[in-house]
Amino acid sequence: MSQWAEIRHLHLVEGVPKKEIARRLQLDVKTVRRAVVRPTPPVRVSPPRAGSLDPWRDQIEQWLREDRKLTAKRIRRLLLPLAGAVSPRTVRRYVAALRRTVTSKEAFVHRSVAAGTTMEVDFGESWADIAGAPCKVKYLVATLPFSNAYFAKAYPVERLESLLDGIESAFKYFRGVVDRVVLDNTSLAVKDVLAGRDRVQTEAFEAFRGAYPFRAEFCAPAKGWEKGSVENGVKYVRNLVFRPRLAVESWAALNATIRTELEADLPTRHLDDGRPVQEALALERQHLRALPEHLPATCRIVARVADKFGHVRVDHVTYSVPVRHAWRPVWVKLYHDRVAIAVGAEVVAEHPRAFSRGTKVLDPFHVLPLLERKHRAVAEATALAGWRLAPVWEQVRAELAKHTRKPDQEWVRMLRLMETYPAAAVERAVAAALERHSPRLETVRLLLRQQQAGPPPVCPPVTRVRPELAQITVPAPTLSAYDALVEGGC
Repeated sequence: MSQWAEIRHLHLVEGVPKKEIARRLQLDVKTVRRAVVRPTPPVRVSPPRAGSLDPWRDQIEQWLREDRKLTAKRIRRLLLPLAGAVSPRTVRRYVAALRRTVTSKEAFVHRSVAAGTTMEVDFGESWADIAGAPCKVKYLVATLPFSNAYFAKAYPVERLESLLDGIESAFKYFRGVVDRVVLDNTSLAVKDVLAGRDRVQTEAFEAFRGAYPFRAEFCAPAKGWEKGSVENGVKYVRNLVFRPRLAVESWAALNATIRTELEADLPTRHLDDGRPVQEALALERQHLRALPEHLPATCRIVARVADKFGHVRVDHVTYSVPVRHAWRPVWVKLYHDRVAIAVGAEVVAEHPRAFSRGTKVLDPFHVLPLLERKHRAVAEATALAGWRLAPVWEQVRAELAKHTRKPDQEWVRMLRLMETYPAAAVERAVAAALERHSPRLETVRLLLRQQQAGPPPVCPPVTRVRPELAQITVPAPTLSAYDALVEGGC
């Protein structure tokens, strides 16, 4: 091309003869003549080189048309009986070039969403160090496409209760309810994908959305771009919060960090038309519907039967109920952070939610009534093994072993006092009983009643009327003598 431009300049501008140009540039004079009369630069097109896989081009095209997601690795395996062993690189390059001719990129329609009508929801995944241990984090992201504002909340697992709590938390953060929520075909909300946009929703999700209410719209399978705003939001939250890797003390601290980072970054973000996202969010909040007066429960409910130990196993984790409910059917309400277990309409136990496989979450008070009768099992009771008691309880247990034939039974009865009185008050009474060298149940009960009654009333001295009474001395009572009197009945 540079020679074509030089030839035309020499001849047409400087007037140099064609033969002279040929001599100067060491070209054939015919080449010079063609360049002078040619109005456009010459284009050299090399003839296509035959590829080693050309004999099977039609077959490969057919495979790609039948399945656009067919990988080059799989095509190489299918070609093995036909073409023999072909290098993976050759197949990759040939399939990549052929794929561009077989499949065309899809065109999209730009959409504008009205204020307060739509919220998009999706889950993302990352890692964080929580309480010193590496944990996989499932974080829900919700966005309002009109204002492009984001909300995010982290969970240990991606389950129905996480989805419901995340949507409700987003509504609370945005201060209102939208007309429709767009999400993918997650099995948490969709039981069956029918033709077109029809879906069979899970009963729990349908009941939840009906309580607000809002319309649920699900993307077509493998069409994640139908909720492109939240797809971008998942990447945005990952880059803003989880890089570099976070180290926090708890899940509550992680969610507080996410909220802080989003709030701090909100004033810096702008829409394509230059408006601040914060301003657009304030406008959109005016178009949201008010939250319902009675919010629905954001839990997953499963039916179980308590075993002979009064234990209920859900999601590979064991929770306890009061032992009187052993062998009875129960309802387990699984929230994202806690578990409530009900017998009929009565909630009989609540526990913090656990997610590690094989974990036992046991309340010692659930088994104390049984241990009062089967006190020989106290030393090996699983529910008591992890119970962090004040040191005074081990001291009184050791003292009881010196004074009674059934020390563990009386010790359990002392522990059960915490069912009626505050734990701190019972510990003070036990410590006071040890100081008085009377580590017995009745002594602790007496001291607790005295604590409740308060200090005794102050009576005026009677010696002003009868001075001779001051000469009488009464020795202070000793509770150990009382113990000696009642020891026969213990």
